[in-house]
Amino acid sequence: MQRDRRANAESLLHDVGWALEHGYPPRELIPMLEKLVGHAPTGSDAALFGMRELSKLLVEKKPWRAARLAREVLAHVDDAELWRTLGVALSMLGHYRAAARAYRSALAHDPRCPIATHNLGHLLDVGLGRPERGLHYLSIALRAAPDDVEIRASHAHALCRLGRRAEALASLAEHLPGGRSEALALVERWMSAAD
Repeated sequence: MQRDRRANAESLLHDVGWALEHGYPPRELIPMLEKLVGHAPTGSDAALFGMRELSKLLVEKKPWRAARLAREVLAHVDDAELWRTLGVALSMLGHYRAAARAYRSALAHDPRCPIATHNLGHLLDVGLGRPERGLHYLSIALRAAPDDVEIRASHAHALCRLGRRAEALASLAEHLPGGRSEALALVERWMSAAD
């Protein structure tokens, strides 16, 4: 019986790998991954792989479940991408300090990762009210990905919160499609929200 279950898990793992390679959508991948996790021996590479991929797919719609899966895998494997996934899930659940710890764990693997530095910086700025600390990480993210408009906007937001409005405007005006007028509208919206 155990051998049949292991063989079934190997077959499911192959199917999941093929589906991932061919870009199957989450609505098709999630049931496949759940089946893999259910059939693979607990703690096996196949089970951990299934939980890892499932966590990444569930993080936006089911953050609590994604966080639980991520933590279970992280108990076996130290994985930067999974630490980032855990950070996103915890942020969505409002557990900002725990999310910051997860992002810092991700950064221990890759200190200049633009995703982790951006998410940590934005979390420090907006979620924890520490724009000066957030700006440090957002600056690292911006150097790593200077054309990423979302990172640039988060960086500009932290600048505004620190009273550096002119710098924020200059940075945004060069990179937003609407130029200076779009940048000005965005900065004014941030400033009025802060009041």
